[in-house]
Amino acid sequence: MNFKSYKELINRMEQNIYQLKKISFMSFNIYEKMFYDSLIKEERYRIKVLKNFMYNINEMDNIYRKNENMRQQSFTLEELLKYDGKNGNKAYVAIDGVVYDVTYNAAWAAGTHFGLKAGRDLTKEINACHNKEQILKGLEQVGILKTEGSSENAQ
Repeated sequence: MNFKSYKELINRMEQNIYQLKKISFMSFNIYEKMFYDSLIKEERYRIKVLKNFMYNINEMDNIYRKNENMRQQSFTLEELLKYDGKNGNKAYVAIDGVVYDVTYNAAWAAGTHFGLKAGRDLTKEINACHNKEQILKGLEQVGILKTEGSSENAQ
């Protein structure tokens, strides 16, 4: 089913609720009213479940597209230099060929971290003096670093 079909289904369900409300209103028997009210409650619950499902599918699609775009973004060392965290620029660092955003990381205030500067490939430095997995765990990946021997540069 596509989103249009789900929306049409929800619309039909809302029409059903409207009809059930009319029937319940016209009923004089308290048990009939309770019966129709329970049907209305169930229909509202089903609508809520469908709307949550549609929202979650949409969010998953957005995440997939964001990750797809991230995988397609690539930086040369020269391009990476622009992301030094100064003058309003974002702060990016490359580690093991992956480019990470450290702009809003408190340890990288003003694009520096214990003498290391953003906008560079810091693979050697991070491998030499830090617990790399612990550091990278909280950073957002924004792309990959092109190497001189990559097929993109060879063209």
